[in-house]
Amino acid sequence: LPHYSGSQANSGKRIKSSEMRPGDLVFYGNGYIDHVALYIGDGKIIHASNAATGIKISDYDYEKPAAVGTFME
Repeated sequence: LPHYSGSQANSGKRIKSSEMRPGDLVFYGNGYIDHVALYIGDGKIIHASNAATGIKISDYDYEKPAAVGTFME
């Protein structure tokens, strides 16, 4: 995968959030993609939140996702 989250969003197959499976990537941003998280199931993601809170588990819709992509067959 490319390093930048915006490029990652264009590398996989776009899917609907209702089709997410563990391992899919959820992308966030307003106007452009600037954050990516890993879907872990049960409506949850794991992501690097910020320097103060570090890695955390959140609901996938803590913010409206800009896109969801799968890289699995």
